[in-house]
Amino acid sequence: MKRLKLRYHHLMCCYTFKGVGYNEAFSQNMKQVVSMLGASEELELHLCGGCDDLCAWCPHNRGGQCDTGESVCARDREVAAFFGLEGRKMLLLSEYRSNILPKQKQLSSIDEVCRKCTFTALCQQVLTEKNQI
Repeated sequence: MKRLKLRYHHLMCCYTFKGVGYNEAFSQNMKQVVSMLGASEELELHLCGGCDDLCAWCPHNRGGQCDTGESVCARDREVAAFFGLEGRKMLLLSEYRSNILPKQKQLSSIDEVCRKCTFTALCQQVLTEKNQI
């Protein structure tokens, strides 16, 4: 079974991703990760509060540590709490689809789950389009 390591808040980033990122390498990596979440085969999502498979191409990744500090960790905690994932270290893709995705589809505002970041306005736009609010 394939495995994907994701920060908790990246569950939201993947849902609202629209091809825009920090740079082309980051965006291409993100597209691959998002496609894995849409694949038909089962996948293990290893949830973490540190650098993950998306961070590999992020300009904030400094030797496996995020240089944005507590801000990104707070986002992880907020998303984990919103989706009831505190303490969960692994989530099957089928669980994501049955438990997390329906909650994402019910969101009217990104602020319900995410702290402000560089992509907040874009995420809100995508969320509105996807959820037809």
